[in-house]
Amino acid sequence: MLGPLWATAQATQAPPVAPASPLPRLLAERQVLTRRYAAARAQRNSLFGLSDKPSKKDLQAVVDALQGIVNKDEQIVAVLNQTAQAAQNTAATLQSTSRDDRNVTADRLAEIQNQQLNVQERERRARARQLTLEDDLDAAQQARQRRDWTILGLGLACVGLFAWGRRRGR
Repeated sequence: MLGPLWATAQATQAPPVAPASPLPRLLAERQVLTRRYAAARAQRNSLFGLSDKPSKKDLQAVVDALQGIVNKDEQIVAVLNQTAQAAQNTAATLQSTSRDDRNVTADRLAEIQNQQLNVQERERRARARQLTLEDDLDAAQQARQRRDWTILGLGLACVGLFAWGRRRGR
């Protein structure tokens, strides 16, 4: 009877251990990519170094760095989505467990209340029977007392008749 309740209580005491999140590693990698982007953007390798404009190679390095950041951001968003989904699943599981706990508790409470009502009904019946037995005992004691008085009266009458008969017979 307490088995399901105990198992549920044990399950809710220690939340499951989540595997280590890859998010810190991904954020660190993104930081490295951001530094590469800043370095690539600062490059100015124009032809013969005469111009302040970046070369095609410089621009390609900037584009590649930005593409790496975008790819890393997509990975980070995927991890965040997985984390959000796991949190929703955990919340749903906890809500279900909580609902199950409430149902088990409500059922147990109803069972205890029924047992209490049964005990009260048995006590009422026992008290009624006790009163009936006390009334029967009083009636039996009164009947015995009447019988004893009747026997005493008849015994005195017999003694009186015996004495009267002796007096008369003399």
